[in-house]
Amino acid sequence: MLAVLRIAFLILYFPVVCVIGLVISLVRPFNRNNSRIIAMIFAWSRYVLNLRINVIDRPDPSIQGIYVANHQSTLDMYMYGKSCPGNMAILGKHSLLYIPLFGVLFWLAGNIFIHRGNKKKARDAMKEAAAVVNSKGCSVYIFPEGTRSNGRGLLPFKSGAFILAIEAGLPIVPICASSTHKNIDLNRWQSGECRLKQLPPISTQGLQRKDAKQLAQQVHEMMAAEIESMDRQLERG
Repeated sequence: MLAVLRIAFLILYFPVVCVIGLVISLVRPFNRNNSRIIAMIFAWSRYVLNLRINVIDRPDPSIQGIYVANHQSTLDMYMYGKSCPGNMAILGKHSLLYIPLFGVLFWLAGNIFIHRGNKKKARDAMKEAAAVVNSKGCSVYIFPEGTRSNGRGLLPFKSGAFILAIEAGLPIVPICASSTHKNIDLNRWQSGECRLKQLPPISTQGLQRKDAKQLAQQVHEMMAAEIESMDRQLERG
């Protein structure tokens, strides 16, 4: 019953935050700090969920890079606010544009859409993103799995984030979140803990586009190991 009430709250909270985010974005359209502010407002829901968010290593605002995070469920948007660096754009699939209210917000907040099903449009989007980060000096936040894992563990990474990092000459900055399906139960009064940890930046200097898949695999292995380590720590209490 408690989980039903909390999910109902999240459903109602979602459009409220979207409206607040639209007001913020209309006042300062395409500002590179809009997405972080909106993500932080989404994360306020943790007080109703009675969910502990433990940030082990906060994002370093001095690092301009391509931030890659594991994508687990819809809960991510209510938890990941503290893992978002300032001065960033989020890279999301084009279908997000058609979500009522949220799609307009995502665009107006200054984020970037990518056509994953169309290779030419995807390449163009990566060039656009590289141009944005180079001209604006901003970071990009991406879920390299491309979809939610929903309890299946860390899914294989798509190459886009790593191609972007190589083309823009920026480091990859992994953000790891502990497994929510193992450690969070919305039916409990204290629903659990999510740990967020930023790993050291991984340089892309000297790499070429053809190295993207190998880089993706390297980062995947690092993140999978860190997520497993955090899960073991949470299991031990």
